[in-house]
Formats: sequence, structure tokens, C-alpha cells
Amino acid sequence: MSVNDDHDRKYLRSIGGLSKITCLLCGFIGFLCIVCSSVRLSNFRGCFYMIVALLGCLTTLTLLVCRYLRLGQSWSCDATIWSLGVHATLALAHFIASGLVLALDIGAYTAAAFFGLTVFSINGLEAYSCYKRSRQRHVATQTV
Repeated sequence: MSVNDDHDRKYLRSIGGLSKITCLLCGFIGFLCIVCSSVRLSNFRGCFYMIVALLGCLTTLTLLVCRYLRLGQSWSCDATIWSLGVHATLALAHFIASGLVLALDIGAYTAAAFFGLTVFSINGLEAYSCYKRSRQRHVATQTV
């Protein structure tokens, strides 16, 4: 008896799946560093970082679940280009937020900036791999 699961277990062990899980963990730890710091939560830099970290975690979790459950395979949009835009936007947002909190000389903010820059690096690499994939697809489908 064969059971056809509607989810892709191999994706969680692939480079894309592991990078999304790492982004989730680093974003959450960075969020906790800001929340547990000695600075008031009404600080603009801390609030901006928390918003970016939460939106980044939600977006990354959405991408992870959609890929894991194989959602969107029958849609007519180009998932590689869409993913390129999402990862590039997340990378830029985390870079700006990490730079803002790194400017303050507070230990918890410095730790949050480290985790934010880690998320920036991973999202930047994901965006670059999506870009390479889209360029290879365009070159492969060109006709002379």
C-alpha cells in the first residue's frame, strides 16, 4: 500500500529549507534580544528592528510552509522571480535594521544586530541563488 503525502520532507533537509529554518531562528533570537534589553521598547531603533524581525519571520515561515506543503505549484506566477524579490527585500530590511541597532552601544542591541546581519547574509545568498536560477532558465529557453 502506497501513501502519497502532500508535503515534501526532503525540502527541510535541503539547503533552501535549512536556510529558512536558520533565518527563522536568528530572527526570533534577535527579536528576543531587543525585547529583553534594558532599553525601553518605545525606542525607535528597537521598534523598527522588532517590526522587521517579525515581518521577516512571518514571511520566511510562509515561504517555508508553502514550499513544504507544495502550495503554489499550479499557479501561473514565476515563483523564482517572486522569491528573488522577497529575499532581496528581506535582506535590505534586515541590513538597515541591524545597522540602526548597531549604532547604539548596548550589548543586547549588538547581539540583535549580529543575528540580523546573519539573516541578511542568508537572505542575500538566497536572493543570489534565485537570480542565478532565473538567469539559467532564461538562457535555457532562448531560441536563436
